[in-house]
Amino acid sequence: MLKKRPFVAAALLVVTGLVFGATLVTGFGSWKGVSLAFGASDPYLGGPLPSLPADPALSSLNNSFVAIAKAVQSSVVQVNVKTEAPKPVKNKGGENPFQHFFGFGGNGNSDGGGDEMPFPFQMPQQQGPEEGLGSGVIVTSDGYIVTNNHVVKDAAKKGGVHVQLLDKRVFDARVIGTDPVTDLAVIKIDATDLPVAALGNSDQIAVGQIVMAVGNPLNLSSTVTQGIISSLGRSINIFDSKDKGYGIANFIQTDAAINPGNSGGGLFNIKGEVIGINSAIASQNGFWTGYGFAIPVNMVKQVAMDLIKHGKVNRGYIGVKIGAVDQTEAEALGLDRARGVRIDNVTKGQAGEQAGLKERDVILAVDGHEVAEANQLQSLIGMHHAGDKVTLHIWRDGKEMDKSVTLKPRADLAENDANDEQADEQDAKEESASKATATLDNVGITVRNLTSDDRDKYHVTNGVMIADVGMASEAMDRGLGRNLVITEAGHQKIKNAGDFEKVINGNKGKAVGLTVVDSKGDSHFFALKVPND
Repeated sequence: MLKKRPFVAAALLVVTGLVFGATLVTGFGSWKGVSLAFGASDPYLGGPLPSLPADPALSSLNNSFVAIAKAVQSSVVQVNVKTEAPKPVKNKGGENPFQHFFGFGGNGNSDGGGDEMPFPFQMPQQQGPEEGLGSGVIVTSDGYIVTNNHVVKDAAKKGGVHVQLLDKRVFDARVIGTDPVTDLAVIKIDATDLPVAALGNSDQIAVGQIVMAVGNPLNLSSTVTQGIISSLGRSINIFDSKDKGYGIANFIQTDAAINPGNSGGGLFNIKGEVIGINSAIASQNGFWTGYGFAIPVNMVKQVAMDLIKHGKVNRGYIGVKIGAVDQTEAEALGLDRARGVRIDNVTKGQAGEQAGLKERDVILAVDGHEVAEANQLQSLIGMHHAGDKVTLHIWRDGKEMDKSVTLKPRADLAENDANDEQADEQDAKEESASKATATLDNVGITVRNLTSDDRDKYHVTNGVMIADVGMASEAMDRGLGRNLVITEAGHQKIKNAGDFEKVINGNKGKAVGLTVVDSKGDSHFFALKVPND
């Protein structure tokens, strides 16, 4: 009997499996005469659907979401970008594959600060060395569009940005201005009567509020996701190293799904108003894991207006390094509780020093608005221009007092602007003194004079840039292409397009050797056979 049990058990298992399997199949339906359990009224698919009680509140909520999506989708565009430089694509333990757009928050910021965060923050942007995809929000009917700085900052200067509307129309776009400190940018397309997004008030939003994120994630155009506001005033470090101490980090946190390609898209409230521009995600793998971050729309409004009017933001700074005050520090400073923002360093010659601010002063309020975190102070000051006056209510040596501060521009940027202006003037002088471009149809090549940026990028002091190479030409046959720098031709140093034209036209019927430098700074040799005619 014991020996027969395994066989009996096996037989029972087989029978049970057949019966259960048949139940599974017939539970979903069968063919010819057996009713399918889909509940449709079609004669081939069985009887009518069961009657469900109507819930007016649920129907109203559903209809509201549909109405919001329909109303706002046309104001969000797809931004396609061709870059001039490749982007790394792998995140290694907190390293920055988007050139300083990953990282950890930390104290010690200039006019700002941040909390330590346990994961890197990634910009939701396509990871590609040549092309990228982002989103944008139309803010004027004549084609001004807000997006992220990190979406367009590496765009090729000519033909680098294209915009596709919801109705599939595609436009070339030009970058009007960028603001790395807030990760915002404005681009422009030549169009009229465009659908414009309604801009809300991010000072009136609250945790728990329902929101919808609209953008173009993962090459999926015009995607709508829904969630809530999870937190406000988040300080996350997503800024380039030179802006790390100045980046205005006052983000809206949401659990609405945001993925690569959502960057620059809108975060909308249930009124269909933009309350933020989606900018970053917290992730270890580059994709959404439940945390997304958006720039508050009140900051967006001011930055966009400045960029549209002036092409840049003339932001004011106090010129101090700051940090939040904890309970132990508050006790040591004589405060009744942990409040305000501590000044750790006052930059010489800047607005804070001129107003009489000192190390260990604690800023309690700005123009009557209390501050408890470094990024709160940073955001309030960031809404002002250089030259504006603000009143700081401070704590010093057991006493409260007011200090009037006339904000000044950021010192390093002012110096860079002056250097850029001098470089541009020098470039203009050089180009006016010589031919700016030259097209040599006989060898099929067009060259242009170098800019100061070209010289820095290619690590050269002279030469001309190959702007175009003709199809089936001598230059193409010999392997030359665009965006290479010719530093020598025919054993002569080339300073401008006119020099190159003279060398080629002076060597008809001969072979001319070229020294060519690529974007990595590596030198190569090419030769062109110049026709007699």
